[in-house]
Amino acid sequence: MNKKLAFVLILCLVGTLFIPATSAPVKSILISPSGSAQSLKTTVPDSPGASDEDHGRVASFRATLEENGFMITSGQMTPIDPIVDLLDSGIGDSANGNNAGQPYKVLMVPISPFGEELPFEGGFTIFRLRPDEAVVYLGPTPPACDYFSFTVFLWVRHKDSLIPKGDWMVAAVNDPLNSALIKTQGNGTPFRKQTIVIFTADRGVYERVSELAQEAGYPESMINPYVIPSGLLNLGVYPETRLADSFIILMRTANFVSKAEGNHYLSDDHYARVWRVTPEEAVTLDPFPTPEQRVRRWKSESELYPDLNDGLERLENAIIAQTPHVQYESYESIRWFAESREVLEETDPGSPLYHKFVAGEASDTPYLRTSLSGEAANFTLGNDDMVVVYGVNHAATGLATYSNFGVYGDWVTSSCEENPWQYVFGCGDRSWNGVVSMTNHDFTGSAEEYIPGDPMAPYLYAVKVLRQPPNDKHDKYFVVVPAATSEHPCASPGYCLNLTDPIIIGYRAYLNPATASGADYEDIIHDRAIWFRTRE
Repeated sequence: MNKKLAFVLILCLVGTLFIPATSAPVKSILISPSGSAQSLKTTVPDSPGASDEDHGRVASFRATLEENGFMITSGQMTPIDPIVDLLDSGIGDSANGNNAGQPYKVLMVPISPFGEELPFEGGFTIFRLRPDEAVVYLGPTPPACDYFSFTVFLWVRHKDSLIPKGDWMVAAVNDPLNSALIKTQGNGTPFRKQTIVIFTADRGVYERVSELAQEAGYPESMINPYVIPSGLLNLGVYPETRLADSFIILMRTANFVSKAEGNHYLSDDHYARVWRVTPEEAVTLDPFPTPEQRVRRWKSESELYPDLNDGLERLENAIIAQTPHVQYESYESIRWFAESREVLEETDPGSPLYHKFVAGEASDTPYLRTSLSGEAANFTLGNDDMVVVYGVNHAATGLATYSNFGVYGDWVTSSCEENPWQYVFGCGDRSWNGVVSMTNHDFTGSAEEYIPGDPMAPYLYAVKVLRQPPNDKHDKYFVVVPAATSEHPCASPGYCLNLTDPIIIGYRAYLNPATASGADYEDIIHDRAIWFRTRE
């Protein structure tokens, strides 16, 4: 049976059958990358994990929680590939603008003792949360890298949804807790340090769990609140609250210093403990107020480097002059996604922001994409075509810890009008599958190839995007976009962009060190690209 059809049948069955509440926990269903359903137990062993340093404190903390009226169920962590696990599996209709080359993990949160999981929601990966519950991350942070963060995303909104199966939004419920802000045990860098993150909507629950952690020997200086703003959300678990929002907790990482340490972190499902903490008896709710968003505005690159815009023009002219071509088109860039907070605050069904799919937008980076005359635009990349991506190296100017660009597909695979049930999650969304990318670690110095000796060249970059490597064997500033051909086979279809597929370039600039947040859109000079037809 076709995988997508199988999921449609599951959805239809779930939508038409009444599932009664049960007193005993039910098994969860985790959708594997192959699209097959795997049964998982409601709890997993509380494995010590290779990276945990103090097993005594862990045992004491858990025992103290249970002695003080909390039920603890254990989850774990797992890598997730947005292309394989969503787009190629037939579960989702988009890869969420995945940052190609940068890995993701999710916290697998077990089912609430008071709830059940709908099979198609993916078991531990997608969860719902009562207003008085918490999720606790306990263990080491990722190994040394340019950046890591924890972010809770609203996955699907069921209440007042535009389509019956629920609106796929993937909107950040709050600013990320990132490597520049996280509290850890010990001094120095935040990497591979013990930490506790308490994800909850309730101030009283946070304070009680934090107090009990300190009783078990954890210093307050390593305990982090992650506020889930109940005022913007529909909290609850199924079937108590049938139209409750569903969530995921995503861990982003980028550019590990040690590949071996990075691989260990990614492959270890018990690298840290993940607990669902549920009060045995009802508590008086004391919800956190909705947090103010972080201030991202700082200083503009134009202000810091007055000649930078002119230097960018000199680079553009040099690229055009030095690239043999019969035709070219210059692309600018505009904001890619709406802001998650604006989407969560919108209550007017007639607004374009209402329940809008924002593909994992969060405030630790600006997101830009190719445009023409201020409108979103794409292009195709044939065998005789080339794109030169160029712009400001935001890491070199100091507005980013690291910056990059990526090449994405930009087509719609399922229409909400024609086939809203083709995918379990989403319809009418764009593919946005990132297949190749390059970071400032690799493109620093590339502008010198075009404008050697220019005083602004160290702050600029220029990289070729092609279907095959350039003829010049000394050219190192290029990326190859694979197509599904005998020359460029793809093990995973979503990792190919065929010769006629619409393509865009997406740009990111993670974590301004001065603000510990993403650079403001007004502070950066937007990246650009030039499409060339090299032969008739």
